Amino acid sequence: MTQPPFGEDRFMAALARHRDAVEETPEAAVTENHLLHAALDTMGEGFAVWDAGPNLVQFNRRLPDLFGLPADLLRPGLPAKEFLGLLVSRGVLTIRAEEASAWINAYIDASTRADRKQEVRLTDGTWLNFDWRRLPSTDGSIGYVSVFTDITVRKRAQIRLRQAEAKYRQIFDNVHEGIIQVTPEGRVLAINRAGAAIFGFSSPEEMLATVTRAGDQLYVNPERRKELLKHLERHGLARDFRSEMRRRDGNSVWVSKTLRRVTDETGNLVMIEGMFRDVSLQRRNEQQLMLAKEQAEDANRAKSDFLANMSHELRTPLNAILGFSQVLMDEMMGPLGNAKYREYCRDIVLSGEHLLALINDILDMAKVESGKMSLDEEWVDLNESLEAALLLVRERAASSRITMTRKVPDPAPALWGDMRRLRQVWINLVSNAVKFTPQGGSVELRCEILADGRLEIAVTDTGIGIAEEDIERVQQPFSQVANALSRSHEGTGLGLSLSRSLVELHGGELFIESRLGEGTTVSVTLPPERHRPGPLAGLQNQFAGGFAISELAQGSGSFLQPVDAGDQRPTSLAAD
Repeated sequence: MTQPPFGEDRFMAALARHRDAVEETPEAAVTENHLLHAALDTMGEGFAVWDAGPNLVQFNRRLPDLFGLPADLLRPGLPAKEFLGLLVSRGVLTIRAEEASAWINAYIDASTRADRKQEVRLTDGTWLNFDWRRLPSTDGSIGYVSVFTDITVRKRAQIRLRQAEAKYRQIFDNVHEGIIQVTPEGRVLAINRAGAAIFGFSSPEEMLATVTRAGDQLYVNPERRKELLKHLERHGLARDFRSEMRRRDGNSVWVSKTLRRVTDETGNLVMIEGMFRDVSLQRRNEQQLMLAKEQAEDANRAKSDFLANMSHELRTPLNAILGFSQVLMDEMMGPLGNAKYREYCRDIVLSGEHLLALINDILDMAKVESGKMSLDEEWVDLNESLEAALLLVRERAASSRITMTRKVPDPAPALWGDMRRLRQVWINLVSNAVKFTPQGGSVELRCEILADGRLEIAVTDTGIGIAEEDIERVQQPFSQVANALSRSHEGTGLGLSLSRSLVELHGGELFIESRLGEGTTVSVTLPPERHRPGPLAGLQNQFAGGFAISELAQGSGSFLQPVDAGDQRPTSLAAD
């Protein structure tokens, strides 16, 4: 309600003094009334003065406007009951006609016996404050003054506030996470139902009445709360702060808390508030997963160690089988007597070689996984290394009428790496390309230096291709894609996985691009420090006084750099 200029009580007292002054000195009535009416007409509130009747004595201009009444309906001498009746009959008040008389009588009776304030809602949605007060005079007679104030803005704000409070109270009470406010000393100020349930209490009220020292009562390890307070002191906020807490029944529960400090205007800590949730199941799952991971790693290490240590036991008898089968097939000790025996020996040799290759791949994969694979690095003639790989598949490609193409710079760059392991990679890539390319297709081996200085060796075929969703899977150990053509070829599924591991040991990367039914490109990229302009003859090192003199095949210059007499690695690799 808008306050009178000098406060409501002082205003009412001044009004009473004015009335007394007018009664005592009638000659001043005209001047006093003029000033009073002028003051009342400037008010934003509806204002009326009533005699003991109570009947209307005077009112300001705002009164009829406030109720939407024509000014000529209001006149001095109008009884208060008729005034209220007008408001009901003209639909200003939200009171039914049959209830109007009882309401009016009750209102007048209550208002004439004591000062009264009442908030009333009009039918148009406007809210008014009806303020009815007694106005005593010096002669002992009683009059009344009523002030009607538009409080719609305030009332609507209160309604919105109550609605918002109800909305957030509903969220507070029904959210699945716990919400808490607690003092620095550990007394719980507020908690929702979900939070109380996490700690095993039947209601928030029960927990509020019980928990006065959170550190001792709720924490399994009270030191953990001290750590929380220190963290909040430093950072102001704690996220996913996990602690083992104690429930009402004595059991423990793991809780993840996100909390913040709440301070007063001077920066003193007032309380801590935030959210928390039960992560006991998640913690158990994490522990089980960690245990399973450790067990799997132990089993994998045991498997890798077993396979790596079985190298001699597996290869020795197999080499004996191959050797004696070769002797028999070549009839080195004399004729076998029957041509079939020679064919059988050939089958034994081929099967043994296949089995030896399989064992070698498995053992190499085991070495890689166990971290026991090491590289015997030297300068490698890339042209010769690639040609050796092509030579092994040339006969198979010719029998399937597959066109083989090689695009390698002349001279090819020299490559620093393990010659046998690099050749193993090239053989795996071109063998797969020929194996999975139908008759009449083509396989291309390409080598080039990229713009960023990396060396790329790529094998492209027009074979069956690989579906996009299978590309990652075929690079895993023992993984193969099942289709009509792949099922017709033998293989362990180790080729690509082993090749990728060997390339990564050289600091490179292996990429696969493929479209089902169209073909595949497998690219190997090696870092710039792994290659030098070729041919290999241009890297003949001559050691004198601790310096290596390397003549570059491309360009007319040479470089002179100090090296260890036993270390021929490129400088950038030797520094690793």
